[in-house]
Amino acid sequence: MKRKVISIVLTAALVAGALAGCGESGQGNASQKSDSGKDLVVLRDAVMTGQLDQYATEIGLWQGIFEEHGIDLQTTEFVAGINTIDAVVTGTADIGMMADYAAVNRLGNTLKENDLQIFSELSGAGALTGGLYVAPKYVDNLEALDGSEGFITQTGTVSDYYVSQAIEYLGFDEDKQNIVNSDSSQTTLSLAQSGGASAIVATGSNAKYLEDYGWQQVVSSSELGIETGAYYLAKEGFIAENKEQLAEYLKAVYESAQYIDAHLDESAEYLEGKLGVKADDFKLQWQTYQIKTGFSEEAALHLEQIENWAYTHGKFDTDYEVRDFIVTDVVDIAFPENVTIQK
Repeated sequence: MKRKVISIVLTAALVAGALAGCGESGQGNASQKSDSGKDLVVLRDAVMTGQLDQYATEIGLWQGIFEEHGIDLQTTEFVAGINTIDAVVTGTADIGMMADYAAVNRLGNTLKENDLQIFSELSGAGALTGGLYVAPKYVDNLEALDGSEGFITQTGTVSDYYVSQAIEYLGFDEDKQNIVNSDSSQTTLSLAQSGGASAIVATGSNAKYLEDYGWQQVVSSSELGIETGAYYLAKEGFIAENKEQLAEYLKAVYESAQYIDAHLDESAEYLEGKLGVKADDFKLQWQTYQIKTGFSEEAALHLEQIENWAYTHGKFDTDYEVRDFIVTDVVDIAFPENVTIQK
């Protein structure tokens, strides 16, 4: 496989996001009191910039939902899921979120020293909006994509999986394709504008911006068979010692998501002022999520499918059982009706 690496200086917004990840965290399970004198337990949450977990926690904090559940939630922002879990591993955060591919890949590459467990879904595995977008000259000639300028990915992320699925759908030999590594959304848009790539699997606001450059969707995510989900992880010992607290956290996240659904414009306006995300972009992105706290059999099968793909594509050396790293103790308390996984 031919692989290009494209490096472009990150924008000030991304730099600010990365620096935000260096902020202070809370102090584990220390007790605090709310302004009303209610006892609260500190929970340190590593959130991902511009993703579901950040949006839900920001709104929940704004509306006092976490306090209602006895939690003094202290968040630290990171630019990627791998960084949130690094924070958990090093002990600077208690919990973090990863998308399906990242979680499977992280577990597969740290089997010998791993003490992480997946304790809940955050969003269920479902078909994404968007799909395969191509440069204008390929819209009516998909066969010409074979060996073209390249399929854009962010190496080490779920984008690798999406690109592989798209190439398989098109019937091309993956080893003969140019794979263009982008380090950010801004780099991706620069590649689209300059003609440095020919195709990408895109969703949400990224898809909208590509359309501004004349790129068009030629295959939907559902046609590609692409699904995604997000999951919460923590250390095994922390989960065992804090089941009730984590259950209250999941309830608070779910209530926060419900609040956003019921007050979408208000929430978008707040997040634009708080985080700088454009209100319209947030609303487009939010509508791609399927909030689902619990653990379904479908989610387990989805993770197994990704693990099989990652192992057979050389992402890690040992084939392993994903279910060995899934625990339902927390969701059995918080959302027992949403637990259908078979172990």
